[in-house]
Amino acid sequence: MDPVAIENVTPEIECGRFPAKIVVNSKFTVTAEVFRAGHDLVYPVLMYRKLKKRWRSVAMKGTGNDLYEASFTPDEPGIYEYKISAWKDSYGTLIRNINAWLGSNEDVEQDIIEAINLIKDAYKRSSGNDKKIIKRYLDDLINSDLNKKVMILNDNNFSSIIKKYQKKIDKTDYRTLRLIADPDYGSYGSWYELFPRSIGNFNDLIKHLNYVKSMNFNVLYLTPIHPIGITNRRGKNGSRISDKNDPGSPWAIGNDSGGHYSINSDLGSLEDFKNLLRSAREKNIMIAMDIALQCSPDHPYVRDHPEWFYHRPDGSIRYAENPPKKYYDIYPLNFETKNKMALWNEMKNIFLYWISNGVKIFRVDNPHTKPLDFWEWLINDIKRDHPDVVFLSEAFTRENLMFELSKRGFTMSYTYFTWKLTKGEITEYFKKLYSYPYNFFFRPMLFTNTPDILGRDLSMGRNEFIIRSVLASTLSSLWGIYSGFELCENDRLDDTEEYLNSEKYEIKRRNFNSDNNIKDIIARLNSIRDEMPALRSGKIKFCETDNDKIIAYARYNNENKILVVLNLDTMNVQSGFIRVPLNDFSMDLNSIYDVHDVLNNNHYKWSGEYNYVRLIPGKRQAHIMVIKNA
Repeated sequence: MDPVAIENVTPEIECGRFPAKIVVNSKFTVTAEVFRAGHDLVYPVLMYRKLKKRWRSVAMKGTGNDLYEASFTPDEPGIYEYKISAWKDSYGTLIRNINAWLGSNEDVEQDIIEAINLIKDAYKRSSGNDKKIIKRYLDDLINSDLNKKVMILNDNNFSSIIKKYQKKIDKTDYRTLRLIADPDYGSYGSWYELFPRSIGNFNDLIKHLNYVKSMNFNVLYLTPIHPIGITNRRGKNGSRISDKNDPGSPWAIGNDSGGHYSINSDLGSLEDFKNLLRSAREKNIMIAMDIALQCSPDHPYVRDHPEWFYHRPDGSIRYAENPPKKYYDIYPLNFETKNKMALWNEMKNIFLYWISNGVKIFRVDNPHTKPLDFWEWLINDIKRDHPDVVFLSEAFTRENLMFELSKRGFTMSYTYFTWKLTKGEITEYFKKLYSYPYNFFFRPMLFTNTPDILGRDLSMGRNEFIIRSVLASTLSSLWGIYSGFELCENDRLDDTEEYLNSEKYEIKRRNFNSDNNIKDIIARLNSIRDEMPALRSGKIKFCETDNDKIIAYARYNNENKILVVLNLDTMNVQSGFIRVPLNDFSMDLNSIYDVHDVLNNNHYKWSGEYNYVRLIPGKRQAHIMVIKNA
């Protein structure tokens, strides 16, 4: 039994089985309950280091009821370790007792001698400037009267040095935990998804970067750029019958010209792709690449490694299936094949190849259909050598499986946002995502739409597109749209969530200046995100309202306080009172304060917790308010 108890360490993901996550250059705070039997004090310290580097330590501060906390700031991406050690605080206990006895006029002469002996002992173990400081204070102690001695013993800076070097009696160590520090684009980003072939080729896409930049997006996500299979190629709207001019689905990867290491020649060459990466970087846009670990029947792997696929009793290779659907243009890979490490290493080499060519962001298609231990092995292995690479999980599956993929290594994840429509659904879902422990390993990516998902709410028209934009861009630091959303495209295939004339199966030429678009609103939302630190890393607090058609929530940190108020009704004016979380803002409940609506550029003077709003669809659908103390 450990003599010192260290309990309820936070964050700790499943008893240390998985690492917590943070963004580089952000403060990482660890808390724990630390105590021991009797009246002696404890001295806990937080130990931390980047993997395989020298351990550093910081003393933990007590916040009451045996709870202690300390922080450190990872200064570069990579894997870190942290742990808590604690021992009897002999010096702190003695000084506390001396002060108590002085207050009751007890003799403390022998106790002060004992304190001096502890200081002498610490002096022997000290070094550098600390040794000089202890020597100076020690000389003063020996030559001072009682009052001066007590003053020196209570000096906080001096005490902290002595405690650092005192004997570690009853030292207890908690298990070592891990932390992943990701680059900032692993936690903050505004993504724009498009099919490169609908723009033309990579050179055309370079010209199109100005359009993406005009909406202030900082990540351009490209659907797969590889050669596309011919066999069983799907036609318009996913038909089993295709025309010779149908381009096929980009996710049916591979033909005679190559597979996952190759580029569709219609898009250009590898050098053209590198030029796109360079041109995007010049505009502060990063390119995210889609990796789908699956093959068309024409992929070179089918010829060279038939053992990597599932086979039917007759020896034929099984198509991809999601009953009752079958995808005849795709073969799934068998990640549990007999010699699975040959396959696993080949999959890892695909990522490493594109990393070597400058890609740092990967959106991974359907990761939930591959083994969890495969992803844990692959991502951790890659990030050891390439800590600046991040992975987005595209897994619209069971919630526990989505969470598990994040624990296993995925930097960020798609969510159920698309299907959360009412105030109650949104509030309940995001309260969970921002609660412990999810907030330490699951980073929600909020896409308003995808090539596979045209949300049923978007049938309501332009105002609903505005609503979803405001929600997605302010509920999470990661959000995105699929091309055409800014143009309010919502033609639906029958009673499904599929787009009519889906771009997955045909080339789509758009008029990017068509009427009824919301490009200016999206550009403003992204600009606000860039300007407001609270929308990058702030806490969230859902606010009371007296109208269920109005949702309100605060995003706040030490730098600024944001209040988002949104009319969820696309047709009708909605009004009511919202309760501003002044306590969370560390403001007096009777405060009079300035409110600047940065979305509509209006200024208001508010007072107290309850304030009135009136939101007009299409004209003033939402407020994004910066709260400032008067």
